[in-house]
Amino acid sequence: MESPIRPHIPPVEPELLNSAAFLFREYLAQLAADNPPSSGEDADEEDDPQPEVDTKAVLDLFADELGTTVQTTLALFMRVTALYRMLAQSPSLTDMSLDPDQPGGALNDNAMIAAARLDVTVNTKAGDRTADFDAREFREALEDF
Repeated sequence: MESPIRPHIPPVEPELLNSAAFLFREYLAQLAADNPPSSGEDADEEDDPQPEVDTKAVLDLFADELGTTVQTTLALFMRVTALYRMLAQSPSLTDMSLDPDQPGGALNDNAMIAAARLDVTVNTKAGDRTADFDAREFREALEDF
């Protein structure tokens, strides 16, 4: 039985990925500002769903601000969202990836190089596609620099 063919996410330039990550951080900050959590005595953090990322808006933002082709824009989006998803699930990887000299959650050069070059696996679950880095491979890449 043949294994299913998985889409390939091409590598991107680390500087371009860094710019996309900056734009994505700005987008998420604006999204949070536009959707503040409920306040009051009855408010519970678990009751406030996280606002959804508008994929089209982010793709348009990348294309407009970075002047990238469709293929590069999609690769940047897949890599940035995979990176943020992985870092959200692993505080130790986040600590290894953050640049202590840059405020606002900027990632260090090693994290950008790893995220720009490592393979990204595209998975389909319940009809939704996500791109994911292998956390172990990412950690090894950070330790090798």
